[in-house]
Amino acid sequence: MTRAVLPLLAVFIVIPVTALAQAPGQPPPLPMAVDIKKVPVGAWAEYDMTVGQLPPMKSRMALVAKTVDTNTLEMTMQGGMLSMAGGKMIVQTVVAADQSTDKPVKRVVMQIGDNDPMEMPVDSKQQTQFHKPDPKSFVKEETVKVAAGSFKTKHYHDKTPQGDTVDFWVTESVAPIGLVKIEMTQKSNPMINGPIKMELTGVGKDAKTIITKKAKPFDQSALMKEMMAGAGAPSGGGAPAGK
Repeated sequence: MTRAVLPLLAVFIVIPVTALAQAPGQPPPLPMAVDIKKVPVGAWAEYDMTVGQLPPMKSRMALVAKTVDTNTLEMTMQGGMLSMAGGKMIVQTVVAADQSTDKPVKRVVMQIGDNDPMEMPVDSKQQTQFHKPDPKSFVKEETVKVAAGSFKTKHYHDKTPQGDTVDFWVTESVAPIGLVKIEMTQKSNPMINGPIKMELTGVGKDAKTIITKKAKPFDQSALMKEMMAGAGAPSGGGAPAGK
């Protein structure tokens, strides 16, 4: 996970609509610090997100379905610059129940605003997601205080291929993936102009899937039109829907 933590977060949130369409269906790479086989369907965690000097955002990660072989996670992001893309974005990722596999991501579906969901190509970038943290990047155990409370965590530190430093704090007590906090000293993208942070604000057990319609096939042109149509939509500053 740590060799690619968060560079794609910038792609989703701050790059203009034309560039965003060039890299669709790529949620931010995140650690899988819990045994997801033990996580009940409905578990969710919400985060405050800051991206440089841009308006704040909120996000939610929820486990919305599972089978013997797979788990379905939905990440909802809204607020900030996502007003350019219909106010919010939901990325549904189906991952293998076996966390040791080299290719954990089986399917990615993205929904922009209230548009119909769209199937996304699954490539090597998606496969960097949802891996266990690299033991080599472990720093120490730390108690971290965030809006959701105080948590005994494991602190990991690494660098991205662009040279940005990344620190993240995880614990098995926060479902569905264990993330408590991430800090990235982002310097490689001048459009962001500052660090990227995510901090846990709340957890719960009653999440429902937001993407309920059948996904349409990937269509680059249609995706572009959806984002352009949403460019004037108001920014959603509240908590993501779908508890």
